[in-house]
Amino acid sequence: MSSSVRKVPVRYFALVCDALRQQGVDTVALLRMAGIEPERFEQRDSTLLPSEVEGFIASARRLSGRSDIGFEMGRLIKMNSHDLLGFGMISARNFDEVMRLVVRHYHLMTETFQLRYERSPGRGEAIYTPAIPMPLEVLRFYYEVLALAHQNQVQMMLGQVSFDIYLSMPEPPHLRRYDLLAPVRFHFVEHAVPGVRVVMDSELLDRPLPMADPRVLKEVDERCSALAQRPSNDDRSWGEYITMLLRESQGELLTLEDLARRLKVSVRTLDRYLKKEDLNFRDLSQQVRFEQACELLREPGATVAQVALRLGFSDAANFSRAFRRVLGCSPSEYQQRLT
Repeated sequence: MSSSVRKVPVRYFALVCDALRQQGVDTVALLRMAGIEPERFEQRDSTLLPSEVEGFIASARRLSGRSDIGFEMGRLIKMNSHDLLGFGMISARNFDEVMRLVVRHYHLMTETFQLRYERSPGRGEAIYTPAIPMPLEVLRFYYEVLALAHQNQVQMMLGQVSFDIYLSMPEPPHLRRYDLLAPVRFHFVEHAVPGVRVVMDSELLDRPLPMADPRVLKEVDERCSALAQRPSNDDRSWGEYITMLLRESQGELLTLEDLARRLKVSVRTLDRYLKKEDLNFRDLSQQVRFEQACELLREPGATVAQVALRLGFSDAANFSRAFRRVLGCSPSEYQQRLT
């Protein structure tokens, strides 16, 4: 998918815009300085392009004189900030189920980042990574938004609990604000792989939530699938769209039948759309799977056997053969080249 169509809903930026207005900032001037019509912030379904987000951040910092705009925006995001998807989140049985729901529909929250969720016997990891190139200032703004939004929503659902959040950035000038959020531990690792990583123990992920309703969750899941913005003649291609869905569903091995059912089209129709673009589902699925393999192999301490297991291969040998066939080198050789 081309970066020109990657968007984020206005509703999240409206939260921090309202907060700045209450603090005396001229937000009408802020939006005009950013090249955004103020009326768009009254339309909850409106979206912002990456260039408009960049303008908003620069204007907000200039007019407010603050370095913590991303922190402020993240702490304002709650479950009901996500519209229908948020209703599903509070209906989940536990936070593990919350994360699986959000991963399936993360493009409804933003198209500028991707979310992967991985579960092991002792813990779970939510990994937010940028989906498009961004200026460093914008990246770090988003890192703070994502970290604080995650922390804030966990606290609302589970109370004051302890877990770790890693941000790929240096310590910010407003570090003291993070210290006040203990017992959550924030780690700033400037030279890590770009993104935000949240690590939570299994006990927290499996702790029952008070408003669980499986029937409501199932209905929300289905309605969110129906809300997916499908390609049109002047928008994204079907190949790019399906690649996006595969990336956002990492952790579950989707088949063409799964996607067709989710998109409410026949397998034959979906296959025909791809063939018009000289694509096939197997190649797209393999591309996404080995993108994830490379990302996992870059993690400190990662072993070939661990990555093979996380990607669903029966053993490390099968994974190594497939990796070499696709990328021309073994997983071990790939790791050696990185070092």
